[in-house]
Amino acid sequence: MRRWLAWAIGLVLVVAAWGVIQITPTQDDAETPFPLAAGIDQAATARGFAVAVTDVRLGARAVAGGWSADGTWLVVDLEAEATHEEDGTVLDRADLTIDGVTYRASERPSSLFGSGLTPGIPRQGSVAFELPSDVVRRAATLELGLNEDARLDSAVTVSIDLAELELLDEVEVRETAWASR
Repeated sequence: MRRWLAWAIGLVLVVAAWGVIQITPTQDDAETPFPLAAGIDQAATARGFAVAVTDVRLGARAVAGGWSADGTWLVVDLEAEATHEEDGTVLDRADLTIDGVTYRASERPSSLFGSGLTPGIPRQGSVAFELPSDVVRRAATLELGLNEDARLDSAVTVSIDLAELELLDEVEVRETAWASR
C-alpha cells in the first residue's frame, strides 16, 4: 500500500509541476506593452501622455511644406500632450502593423513623430507612414507611445481599416503646432 501511495503522490506532484509550467508567463509575455484601445476622434490617456487620432488619409504623394515624396503614404493627424512631466516626454513610438509586419513612422517629413510634449498644452500635427502599395486594402493597427522600446510600457492603439480610405492624389503632413482648445 505504501508503494502505491508514493507513486500516486509522485504523479500528483509531476502533474502539478506541469500545470505551473503551463501558467507561468514567458519572458515575452512578461514584457508585453499594455495596449489602450482608442478610436478615431477618441482620446486615450496612457502612461505619461494623452493622444487623440483626429483624421487618417491615404495618398499617392505626401507633402510637408517644401518637402514632397511620391509613393503610398498613410498620414495620421494627431493631437497629443504630456500628462505628468515635460522633460523627456517625446512621441518616440509611432508604429503601424499590417498582417504582422510593422512599419515605423517616416522621419523624412517634419512631423509630430519625435516631437516633445508639454503637460496641459496639446500639440497637433501628423505622422506619416510610407507603405508598400499592396497593403493598402488591409486592416492595420496604429501604436503610439513615448518609448521606442515598448516593453512594459503603455501604448495607445487605434485600429484602421485601410480599405475604407479613399486613395487621394496628394496628402498633406500637417505642420506641428500648438492645438487650439
